[in-house]
Amino acid sequence: MQPKVRFQLNKELDKKMALEFVSFHRGGIDFAKNIIALHPLLKILTKLNQGQKRKVINDYFDIYYQQHREILQKCVTAFNYEWRRVEKAFLREAAKIFHHYPFPKGKYLGYLSIINCNPRFLSNKTFQIYYRHPQGVVYVTMHELLHFIFYDYAIQQHPQIFKKLDPENGIFWDLSEIFNDVILSLPPFKKLHKQQKIICYPEHQQYFQKFQKLWQQTNDIDQWLVEGLEILKESFCEIH
Repeated sequence: MQPKVRFQLNKELDKKMALEFVSFHRGGIDFAKNIIALHPLLKILTKLNQGQKRKVINDYFDIYYQQHREILQKCVTAFNYEWRRVEKAFLREAAKIFHHYPFPKGKYLGYLSIINCNPRFLSNKTFQIYYRHPQGVVYVTMHELLHFIFYDYAIQQHPQIFKKLDPENGIFWDLSEIFNDVILSLPPFKKLHKQQKIICYPEHQQYFQKFQKLWQQTNDIDQWLVEGLEILKESFCEIH
């Protein structure tokens, strides 16, 4: 399967994710702090219960989407155009990395968001992207598509290792994020996304060079997966 990503708005999903991420930490990032930095009026959320938070978010997002409707619609059009320009080239490069393994079936929708949290949903192959994301739509979309094929490949090709691991937490999640950082730092991918700096989760920065070197040594997804997981296991044991 060759996925064809389309971008659109989904205000209700955005509200749901804001409610979830306003009390969420992951990989060294305080997502609530990021949300409030973009929307200072939402600072009140830190003092409210869940029901009150839901009402404040619902009202705020309704007003924001109404007031910024034109720019949001323009971003949808621009994102679809920008991604379409590099889509085929990205898929060619991804095919080389994954030995021409097909992308899993799914919707492949990118939902614009007014908060900079950018979650992906493995169950239906959709994701959110902050409409003013500093790395741009191409970088973020490449990152999310790599997630979708990475998890499917690891579980299907190495079930004895990865099928029992949780893709949302722990070392499997860590490995997937580090993998994306490494792959997006490769010249063919940098040529497409045009970002000079690869932004890692703070907790993953210490691993980046080691895993980048591992890819240079192996240049093979299967060997990298197995050896990379062992590196993280050893590191986890040292920490704990």
